[in-house]
Amino acid sequence: MNKKTIYSEVLYILAIIILAFAVNLMSIADLGMSMIVCPAYILSEKFDLLTYGQAEYLIATIVFIIFCLVMKKFKILYLLSYLTGILYALFSDLIKIFIPMFNQNLMVSMNIRIIYFFIGMILSGLAVALFYKTYLYPQIYDFFVKVVAQKYQISIKFFKTCFDCSFLIISFIMSYVLFGELIGIGIGTIIMAFCNGMMIEQFQNIIDQYFVCIPHFEKLKIYLEGGI
Repeated sequence: MNKKTIYSEVLYILAIIILAFAVNLMSIADLGMSMIVCPAYILSEKFDLLTYGQAEYLIATIVFIIFCLVMKKFKILYLLSYLTGILYALFSDLIKIFIPMFNQNLMVSMNIRIIYFFIGMILSGLAVALFYKTYLYPQIYDFFVKVVAQKYQISIKFFKTCFDCSFLIISFIMSYVLFGELIGIGIGTIIMAFCNGMMIEQFQNIIDQYFVCIPHFEKLKIYLEGGI
């Protein structure tokens, strides 16, 4: 089979756009937020002084510190994972502005909500798989999984599932400590925690089967990969 060539930089942009669309789609479904999103969401709901974005940066900073401790080093280049987070937030906001279904409160049936959720979940898994196929740094959460798994030769599927489940447990604890009940956590959150790793691995296999991912900026790739 002749594989098609695709630039890593294209995969990076596609991953950001697809992830932003997926998260917006799952927000309409309202069946539970992603376990990675939950801690920041819970903090923003508890403390009026914190917006979701500010809470997200707080959680991301904590994860970044843990990442550096696990890697036993700190490099300025690691901070590029924050740039990806900024781009993701920008595309997420643009999607809400320019696509009508995302900028209004829709009353949809449970069947439609379930469909929206599963489409969003699948697209989210695809986006993360695309991130793993590019040399450009993903958000700190996926960057953590990708780099640590490579360093310690751990299966990404296994490590991603453990990482997500850890966030799920943290979200449960935060929710009950701060509110005494579940906030932002639903059946969809549980499903994603246990299925994300498997979906990502399957999408990676599909990408490898049909595409060859190459960098357009070879020197940038060497520089960034050397920074890890």
